[in-house]
Amino acid sequence: MLKSDEDISFISEQVKLIQKKEGFRFGTDAVLLADFFNGKKIGKTLEIGTGNGIIPVLLISKEKVEKIEAVEIQKEVAELAERNIVLNGFENRVKIINMDIKEMRNGNSYDYILTNPPYMVLDGKELNQNDSKTIARHEIKLNLDELISTSKKLLKPRGELFMVHKSYRFLEISQKLLEYNFSIKRVKFVHYSREKEGSLVLIEASKGRKNKLVIEPPLFLNER
Repeated sequence: MLKSDEDISFISEQVKLIQKKEGFRFGTDAVLLADFFNGKKIGKTLEIGTGNGIIPVLLISKEKVEKIEAVEIQKEVAELAERNIVLNGFENRVKIINMDIKEMRNGNSYDYILTNPPYMVLDGKELNQNDSKTIARHEIKLNLDELISTSKKLLKPRGELFMVHKSYRFLEISQKLLEYNFSIKRVKFVHYSREKEGSLVLIEASKGRKNKLVIEPPLFLNER
């Protein structure tokens, strides 16, 4: 099952993940997002941009969701995610969908959406438009506006969006969420240490429902 350009990372004694040696590999942000998710287990859940399938694997292994659908635009990456689902024995609980999320037509369908999207905006520099690592990091196939507008379309009324992103884009993300009639419910900033500026932000927002904003205590990664 393992190819010459791949290796296996053990997340726990029971859970493992095949990854490309030179491709995009999962990071702390995916683990943090899975921990941050607090939806009801039986809710209909979708992940946008699953990569190698790390978030569905984590959510199922921690019994946070009963079932989950996960979309990945890159064919080779989606195939890898599918192999990881089978490797962990979750094929009856996780459905990997290889398509452009903007083309999904089943509106008002999901209770929850999770996403660890590309963080980096296009700044005019020349990029390899076909490189899987570049696509995962840069807003080539999906930008912030498209992500939030598509999430609004796919979520049920009062459905919830869970996102991890770079903290320096928090104001931009907040404005975009408000533009599409989301109300931010929870925010947690993530720092590598108490001496470092915030690097990531975790956000929960509701579609079409007003919330009292909760700013959770910050997380310091070197103290986990």
